[in-house]
Amino acid sequence: MPELPQAHSPLGASSAERWMACPASVSLSAGHQDEESDHAALGTAAHTLAAYCLTKDVEPWRLIGQYVAEDKIDGAEDKIDGAEGKHLIDKEMADAVSEYVAFIGAEFPDRNQGNSWVERKFHCPSIHKYFYGTSDFTAIVGRKATVVDYKHGAGIVVDAVENPQLMYYAAGVLEDLNAWDSVDEIELVIVQPRAFHYDGPIRSWTISTAELVAWLEDKLVPAMDRALVSRDTKSGEHCRFCPARFGACPQIVSDVDEMEELMKTIGKDGGGAPKLTGEQLARFLDLGEVFKIVRTAALKTATVRVQNGHKVPGWKLSKARSNREFKEGAEAAAKKEFGDDAYSQPKLKSPAEFDKLPKGKDFTARWAFKPDAGETLVPEDDARPAVNKDVKSMFKPIKKSK
Repeated sequence: MPELPQAHSPLGASSAERWMACPASVSLSAGHQDEESDHAALGTAAHTLAAYCLTKDVEPWRLIGQYVAEDKIDGAEDKIDGAEGKHLIDKEMADAVSEYVAFIGAEFPDRNQGNSWVERKFHCPSIHKYFYGTSDFTAIVGRKATVVDYKHGAGIVVDAVENPQLMYYAAGVLEDLNAWDSVDEIELVIVQPRAFHYDGPIRSWTISTAELVAWLEDKLVPAMDRALVSRDTKSGEHCRFCPARFGACPQIVSDVDEMEELMKTIGKDGGGAPKLTGEQLARFLDLGEVFKIVRTAALKTATVRVQNGHKVPGWKLSKARSNREFKEGAEAAAKKEFGDDAYSQPKLKSPAEFDKLPKGKDFTARWAFKPDAGETLVPEDDARPAVNKDVKSMFKPIKKSK
């Protein structure tokens, strides 16, 4: 493999959705250190566990109680509570990773025959200088390739359909393996056990090799070239992971000005929000989502500043809210003191908890249901299906009598 220009590509797969939409985000992010969040660090640890289990053929639950440290698993004797860079393998992590490992095992039982790769690295300067990365899992069976990406996150749901990160990985692996002519179609799979999606935790989408080549040549590579020189900006959900959100992003400044104009329209003649057109309402809501992202970045910056002894007028550090927990030995003491009154009455598990039991999903398929919770307005790309509110469909056309 050619030597990589740097550890992480500035035009990498994981940020493709951002720099394809906002080319200038690459140059605007230069010099801004976006420290890894606790959620991102947890995701990295879960990926390390998943790769270890697939490579060593170990069930994740066997490693509960051990730690993930950097790119390896520490034994139980190496436990250091709260050690920097170490993440405990608890039941939640093991359960989630188990779904991924089980999927790979079921779909590719002969994966150790030289036709699959775990954490496959690629660098393809033949496509672009900055075209490199690592695919979680790749397999080629017959004339079909499968690229699987594990998502440990629970907050942001990821779709497989036209997913630029997965398509990037697919192109990189096929180029690296020189397999373009031996593969007709590529199945792109997202495994995300901890986030709810109407299509379930495992979602896939298939694209032909010809379609992937067209996307690579017509969209991805031109977008990579554009991102190196363009000053064009665009705000949106992709701002959530942009390092430039901590800086003076010109698009955010422009968004603030645009919001100010919308606020003037709302306040004009006391008309309020109903004064806005449908397009203006949509833009108002879009801008509001962007401001939530920027506010989170500002809150993080302000917190660090106050922790370092500086003042942020009107704000202070305070203890975060938490629930009381019992000390070790409390159960034995409570049982002695209160007897059976120390325990709650048995309560039926939730449908989600039943799903984890043997034959639990068969039980919930028969007995569980989702009560109608009403309606809520969500972005158009949300995974939930739309509720038909076409007024015309409520009425039948009336034919005039002669």
